[in-house]
Amino acid sequence: MAILQTEARGAVLVAQFNHANTHNPMSMELENAIRSICGETEDNPAIRALVLTGGNDRSFCAGGDFNEVAQISGGGAIEALIDRLIDFYSAILKVTKPTVAAVGGYAIGVGFQVALSCDWRVGSPATKLLMWELKHGIACTIGGYMLESFVGRAAMSDLIYGCEAAPISWAADQKLLHEVVDSSNLVEKAITRAQILSEFPEITFRRTKETVNRRFVAGLHAIAPEAKEAHVASTATSAVQQHLKRVLRH
Repeated sequence: MAILQTEARGAVLVAQFNHANTHNPMSMELENAIRSICGETEDNPAIRALVLTGGNDRSFCAGGDFNEVAQISGGGAIEALIDRLIDFYSAILKVTKPTVAAVGGYAIGVGFQVALSCDWRVGSPATKLLMWELKHGIACTIGGYMLESFVGRAAMSDLIYGCEAAPISWAADQKLLHEVVDSSNLVEKAITRAQILSEFPEITFRRTKETVNRRFVAGLHAIAPEAKEAHVASTATSAVQQHLKRVLRH
């Protein structure tokens, strides 16, 4: 079965993550499929908006696929991973049409960052937004930059140092989630919001989005050298390897 299931709902393209693991870890296959669907959204005039989701009954994305992450070794490979992730988030941010994330279950690390790369986020009372990298010995440079851009330094510190799921009411107040709905209605609400956004005049929406996202994308690329140094240093410790072994045993 395809790693990414797509469905056209009028002018809205719905792309549902379909990893064999119900928590939808971000494998290379899934990442490439999302990149591809972003390109299709941008290039196809019949598509006016994109919804990214893990579905109503599955997690949005519980971080990187540890089976693949465990195979990465050496400073060069880690630096290439950072470049790839920044390019991945940039590919979502550079879609000039509306993008809506329907965020059910876990959105951890990479998954949280994918959601933050979308224009609008719909969650449920069961949504768990987490940046828990630090307690597992993994640097949180990109996540820290994204969160500080969204919610400010103090709130960012609470999330990346606390390593706990953001309370839903607080996440809604901070607009990490723009809407909170019943889990059973998550994807439909995201489609409805995407339809609303898709009806805005195309030129004004596109030019506004390009302008407001340009500095954010530039910032991601600007922190790349520091992110590489931090991740190379953290993976040189035993903490990361021990964490990966624990995860893979389960």
